[in-house]
Formats: sequence, structure tokens, C-alpha cells
Amino acid sequence: MKKILSIFLATALAALSLSCTKESEVSAISVSVKIDDAAIDQAIIPESYEVTITNFSTSVSATATTENGIAAFDHVVPGLYKVTAAASVSANGSAYTISGAMEETQFLQNGDQIVLAVKAAKESALIFKEIYYSGAKSDKFYMRDQFYEIYNNSDVTVYADGLCIAETIFAEYDFSVIYEYVVPGKDAKDYIFSQLIWQIPGDGTQYPVKPGESIIIAQWATDHTTEKHSGGASVVNLTGAEFEAFCGEKEAFGGIVLTDEAAINLNMAVNAMGRQPMQWLTSVEGSRYILFKPSTPLRQDNFCVPSNVESTTLKQAHEVLITDVIDAVQTIADETVLQHLGLPAFLDAGAIWCSKSYSGESISRKIARKVDGRVIYQDTNNTTNDFEVNPSPVIRRNGAGVPEWNTWIK
Repeated sequence: MKKILSIFLATALAALSLSCTKESEVSAISVSVKIDDAAIDQAIIPESYEVTITNFSTSVSATATTENGIAAFDHVVPGLYKVTAAASVSANGSAYTISGAMEETQFLQNGDQIVLAVKAAKESALIFKEIYYSGAKSDKFYMRDQFYEIYNNSDVTVYADGLCIAETIFAEYDFSVIYEYVVPGKDAKDYIFSQLIWQIPGDGTQYPVKPGESIIIAQWATDHTTEKHSGGASVVNLTGAEFEAFCGEKEAFGGIVLTDEAAINLNMAVNAMGRQPMQWLTSVEGSRYILFKPSTPLRQDNFCVPSNVESTTLKQAHEVLITDVIDAVQTIADETVLQHLGLPAFLDAGAIWCSKSYSGESISRKIARKVDGRVIYQDTNNTTNDFEVNPSPVIRRNGAGVPEWNTWIK
């Protein structure tokens, strides 16, 4: 009897498998993406684009190269997709990233085609090179060792004076509400929003960063590897950081006294939080980071408020012109958040995530090439493509140089 039952089950499962296979084959479709590059200067239109489609339900991606401006995809499962396109071009001595993205589009029928518009941006000189946000690998919930490394990816000396760093705000933690900010007299679509903005001081020529050099912005520029700070859990010594976000000497959670270290203090240029922060802490589950140089003065009043929530004073923010943004990186908790990225796709069309909070992991930018021994990092305005996760952070990874005005580094 058992033998007969086993044969029956095996036959039934085989039939079910065959049925599913046939159904999958029948349901698969062929689709295409047509690139609209009418907004691009003819001198920098690339020969082809790399186009990627990602299924929201399965997170499965497929990539194709365009031919005559069209990328074709076969064996596509009908559904909701994110679509991105990217290319890099060198012209007139400058490098350009050309990219576009469509956050949500449907491929439902065989032969479906969408048109994706792309824009061009000159590659930034100053870029995020490494970000360590996840917190030390332990059960002590230690996160005061966060840092952000900014690298000069160009072949000319640039100045960090006046550079701003911030994380943007656009939604409730669980994305149940997407904030709809109002900028009086202006189009809110031209802006992104931040509650806390830190700015590097200087007169404009005080903090030069040569090609291949980097600056470290520390949450707290101390040696976090010590027993008294992290209990030995952290591997990060930030005593050589150029800048720190110091909020004043005070005792923090766990009895640790936050002190002013040798690093230059950033200016808290904007604080729309309605309270003085204990320290600058970005989320250990990921956030959206921007570098920008403001084209208009920053202010400490008349903040923007969202029109679609009641407690607007808790979510007031300063607007940042999208055209002022130099670089942007998006980190998220996991792949389930890919549909809630928050930044315009032409600033950053992707995201990356560490394995978990307090993993001790960092993210760093991939190397594109080397020129005369100097590292050039990949910068396609797509964090998914440009960054990778590291098991632990390394300050000035790949031999980045130290600015000569940093006289306190050991």
C-alpha cells in the first residue's frame, strides 16, 4: 500500500511540476525599454546604455545593453518593475554620468515597451568613498564610531570649505506616510529636505583636498577601540579625522562623556528638530546621505512643513535645492525597502544595505580604474552598482591621502 501511495504521490508531483513549468513558460513575455536622450547634449550621447529591470515581488533583476537605443528582455515574468539605465562618457576633458530611472512600471503583455528619459551629470569631484553607519559588531549597541569619508575623485585640487553633509527626511519610519513638503512660492519637486545640516567652516581656501586625498567626518573623533568607550567592540580609531559633529560636552547613554577632540568642529548650520541633539547619530538601519554646497544662505527659521501630517513642528525641515547636491548615497535596512528610496532617481537610482544593525560592516565605493597610481572610483549615480559591503570599516581604504593641513593625525 505504501509503495502504491508513493508511486501515486511521485506521479502527482511530477504532473504538478510539469504543469507549473508549462504555465511559467506560457506566462513569460518579451518586453523592451526605449531610451529617450533628447535632453542630452549631442556631444555626450553614449553609444549604448546598460538597462536593468528589477521585479518588485521577487527582487530578480535582468540587464541588457541597448542596440539603436532599445534594450530587449525575454522570459520576463509579468508584474511591477523598477527600471534603470546608465552610461558613462568622457568628452571635452570631463567625465559624465548619464542615467535615468522609473520607480514603478508594469510589464504585463508580450511586446510591452516603455520609454525611459535620461539626464546627464558631470561626475563630482568630492564623493562619498566609505560610510560606516551600522554600529560596532556586538550586543552593546555602540554606534558612536560612525564616520563618513569624502574623497577627491577628480584630477584637480578642490576646497572642502562650506561643504554640507546631511541625511534627508521624506517618510515615517514604516513608510506609512510620505511627507509632502511645501516650499512657499516655489516648486517642492526641485528640493529635498533635511532636519539637521552640518557644514564645514572656512573662508573658501582654507581646506584644500588634492586629487586622491580624502577627509573623514566623524560623529565623534576619538579612539573607539578602547574598553572605556566600546568595551573593545569597535575597530575604529577616529583620532585622525579631519572633522567631527560635536554637540557639546555631555554625558551620553551608558555614562560615556562626549568630549571635544582634536578634529575641527563642523558648524551645525541647520537644526530644525526642535531640540538640541545629544550627538549626530544617523540610523544604524540606513539613511539617505547627501553632500551639497548651498547656492543660497542656510537659515535657522521659517522651516518648511509637510502639508499632509498633523504634527508638522516635529517634521519641519530645511529645503535643499537638488541642483546643489554634489553626491548622494542611499542605504536601507534590507531589500524590502527598495521601493521606498526617497531621493530622485537621477541623484541616486539605487541603494545598498548591511546584513543587519550592529554588524560592524561598512559600505565603500568600487574602484573604476587607476590613473598614474591614483584611484578613480565608480560614480554612476546608482549606489547599487557603485558600492559594496565590507565586513569591517577601513579608514582611507586603498591608500587615500591625508590633507597636509591635518597636523594632528598620528
